[in-house]
Amino acid sequence: MQANDNHYFVYICGGTPDKNLQIGTAGNLQKHLQQMQPQNTTQPQKLVYYEHYDREAVALAREKQIKENSTNDNHRLIESMNPNWLDLSDLL
Repeated sequence: MQANDNHYFVYICGGTPDKNLQIGTAGNLQKHLQQMQPQNTTQPQKLVYYEHYDREAVALAREKQIKENSTNDNHRLIESMNPNWLDLSDLL
C-alpha cells in the first residue's frame, strides 16, 4: 500500500453544544460513523468536526491533543469549521 492510500481521520461527534462530545480516530470514517449510531434513537450523533491525516501516529497525537482541550476550546474548534453544528457526514 502506498503512503498516499492511507487515510486517518480525527473526528468530533455531538448533537448540540450542550451535549457531551465524542472524540476519536478512524481509518474509514464513513464506516465507523455507521457503526457508532445507536439503534432506535431519535437523536443520532452528528459528525460536527473532522481532520484528515495520512499518518496514523499524527492522527493519534492530534486526537490526544483535542481530548486534552477544555470543552470551550473544543467548541471553538468545531465552530471554526462548522459554526451551525451541522452534520458533516455527507461531505465525506
